[in-house]
Amino acid sequence: MTPQDHNKTIGIMHLVYGGFHALTLGAVALVFILLGLGAGSSNPGDAGDIALGFGIIVTIVLIAFAVFGLLPLLAGLGLLRRKSWARTVGIVSSILMMLNMPFGMALGIYTLWFLMSEGKVFHESRPAREDWRGALPNASTFGWDAQSASRTRPPYEYVPPPQPPNWRDES
Repeated sequence: MTPQDHNKTIGIMHLVYGGFHALTLGAVALVFILLGLGAGSSNPGDAGDIALGFGIIVTIVLIAFAVFGLLPLLAGLGLLRRKSWARTVGIVSSILMMLNMPFGMALGIYTLWFLMSEGKVFHESRPAREDWRGALPNASTFGWDAQSASRTRPPYEYVPPPQPPNWRDES
């Protein structure tokens, strides 16, 4: 695989991994919020202590949501767009991913291997000039190049198509 293929694969895998963790940890935080509201209303005397305990747990879960869910999403977007900061965020994200066995460990090792070897050269050798089309240098110019080229070509002469054979002729 080329470095571009590795970079694209790692970027997509980071987006999938981060999206999965963001959804999972967001759902867990919602469950804890609902449990805290339900527990506080069932026993009014201990509502303050229970709400404080669930508030601390929800805060910890939301911090984990931000670190384990949003950091891989940010790394994936940066890697796909080939931003200058994406390599650093990808390394930090892959180190944190290694805490999650087995998928996080595998993706973290693959990411570290690429970003520390081929990816270092790949991300440091940015294109010399970024034009208005960004990452799509061969994107369509809506036919404007073809229109200007057609003005310089000589006009073509019309040649009529050949006549089809006469099938009615019974000679």
